[in-house]
Amino acid sequence: MKINIENEQLSFQALRMLSEVSSGQADVNEVLDTVKNIKGDYESWYDEWTKTANRVRQIADDFLACGYPVSASETYLRASNYYRAAGFYHGVLTVEGCDAQTKRKLEQLDTLALECFSKVIQYGGTSIEPVKIPYENTTLPGHFYKASPQDYKAAPTLIMITGYDGTKEELYGNAVAALKRGMNCLAFEGPGQGEMIRKRGIPFRPDWEKVVTPVIDYLIETLKVCPENIVLWGESMGGYLAPRAAAFDHRVAACVANSGVYDFMGSHIPGGMTRDTCFRAIAEASEAQVDAVMRKIMSEHPQVDWALKHGMYVFRAESLKNFFLMAKEYYLDGIAQQIECPTLVIDSEDENNFPGQAKLLYEALRCPKDYLPFTKEQGAAAHCQQGAKIYANGCTFNWIKDHLS
Repeated sequence: MKINIENEQLSFQALRMLSEVSSGQADVNEVLDTVKNIKGDYESWYDEWTKTANRVRQIADDFLACGYPVSASETYLRASNYYRAAGFYHGVLTVEGCDAQTKRKLEQLDTLALECFSKVIQYGGTSIEPVKIPYENTTLPGHFYKASPQDYKAAPTLIMITGYDGTKEELYGNAVAALKRGMNCLAFEGPGQGEMIRKRGIPFRPDWEKVVTPVIDYLIETLKVCPENIVLWGESMGGYLAPRAAAFDHRVAACVANSGVYDFMGSHIPGGMTRDTCFRAIAEASEAQVDAVMRKIMSEHPQVDWALKHGMYVFRAESLKNFFLMAKEYYLDGIAQQIECPTLVIDSEDENNFPGQAKLLYEALRCPKDYLPFTKEQGAAAHCQQGAKIYANGCTFNWIKDHLS
């Protein structure tokens, strides 16, 4: 499905917002009325979603003041997500060199998104505990959703890993779906994600096992969850991060990669070139040469423009050349083969972020494995099945249930 915005990147993000209606993180006309006023550029997107977020937050404030905490919580949930959407192009605008006033506004959007979600936790009735997970010389921010306040320690636990541009708050829908199935859920942000990059400036790292192992330690040692039934689920770029972690930490009982990513840069290697040849050429070229080639492509393809500028921000890359050479390390060759737990690799017929990568990951696995392709006929062909999350999540949770002891 394509939303009627000329810019393909903005169109996909609008579909992403509509997809979150099913979890209460958006409402249909709030999305459509916002989108119809967007002119097709990042600044217009920022302006219109900010207006909607402010309006919805005011409604939530009014509900709360009148003594309706449940209605307020539901409305704060949407406001939080709309603030997230408004600030979605934070990285791009930063890389493009936005002025100090715009930077302050973007930072304020992040703060408002977190404040609104804190009120969801406070008034929503769902057992959500904010957690700080020890990690190197800092902590990872997360939300722990308890399947049962009394008996959660015996329940299976799902670790939700977001991707290139997501937040732990956006994973709310997956977490609530886990609760309905008697599972705990820990949604967290690692390096390069959410608060870690925007508030602390900590960029992505390829060796994601160094991130997930402390998370599993925390679940077992501090929260005392059942150590035999811990599942990793990675969304989008998380389809690289989760398998990478599962290859090294064999306490994982099952792993889901949606969508599977074998080589983060694999689909961007020009036809007729091997991976080694491509990256050798980039390494030998000057920054100016790489810039000249890529800027032309970026000017013609909005999705590429966003992906590379956002990548420079979340990787803390100093140039496009630097970004490509850093991204080279996100590769599961020789690593996917070390995964021991049952693994589900999910693909989408219209996958545009990592086309062909899910099949490569599936073929590389030596563990018990399943390949789940979603199609146009099912209405689930978009990246991460945006627009069909209820169906896709149902299929995925069914697989998890079948593979837990």
